[in-house]
Amino acid sequence: MKITLLKNITLLLGFTLVFASCEDEIDVELDEGERQLVVDGFINNDSNLQTIRLTLSAPYFYNAPTPEVSDAQVKVHGPAGVEYDFSYDQDGNYVYDPNSLGALDSIGFNYKLEINFNNNTYTAIQKLQPVPTIDSMIQKFEEGSGFTEEGYYPEFFARDFAGREDWYWVKAFKNGEPISEDPTDIILSKDAGFFGAEADGFQFIVPIRAAITNSEDPFQPGDVSTVELLSMNEDAYNFIEQAIFEANNGGLFSTPPANIKSNIKDAAGNSQNEVLGVFSLSAISKFSLTISQQQ
Repeated sequence: MKITLLKNITLLLGFTLVFASCEDEIDVELDEGERQLVVDGFINNDSNLQTIRLTLSAPYFYNAPTPEVSDAQVKVHGPAGVEYDFSYDQDGNYVYDPNSLGALDSIGFNYKLEINFNNNTYTAIQKLQPVPTIDSMIQKFEEGSGFTEEGYYPEFFARDFAGREDWYWVKAFKNGEPISEDPTDIILSKDAGFFGAEADGFQFIVPIRAAITNSEDPFQPGDVSTVELLSMNEDAYNFIEQAIFEANNGGLFSTPPANIKSNIKDAAGNSQNEVLGVFSLSAISKFSLTISQQQ
């Protein structure tokens, strides 16, 4: 199976080596398996449109866009019985406009995703975790070297909450566009450091706060560097980590690609009715810096 979130999983090198020297054409019959619901459910507490995308899984060699789901009912249950309806738009996208009932912004409260599709109900729960404020950003000029291009390399500053476990996703943009086109170039942080490091309550460490520049395309005067810091639940954080691993899982000694454990479950408890993808609700903190000419 392949899913949209992992569309760049490479074929195993071993498979290529086995057939590279064959002169006869060989047709390999693969079990396509049953189609599964795939949920791309990353939303946040911002006031812009929130989107949850639904598709169906497809065979690995399926050479067309994955089938979109247009006949599901999608809602998120919030505190005090508020229901946020996500209406179908197009391309499998279900959209909620915060101008109707407000943003999903009650820090510390649980939000429950509910999807009704094909006579089945799927649910997942996320607590809206707090996010630190990005205090400031600075810029540093670096001359070109064998490892980096000449230009400006900004950093952001924020302090992790002390006395608790926190998981973060850092997104970086240059003039409104992601700094990298590689979907696996994702900046994750456990507390203020990398997973396993003792960084509770600290300022975010240099490798994280300085990772917001593409060294092959640094900033120049007039460019705008924007950083988004998103809080996460541990299960969604682990999902992204595993997605990165599977997407980069190539090479002679790689393990077979595997579907990643979803935090979305069949409400009736049918373990055979599995869903692919993830539901993640984040609080978001933003900061932008316009790069100025260094004297």
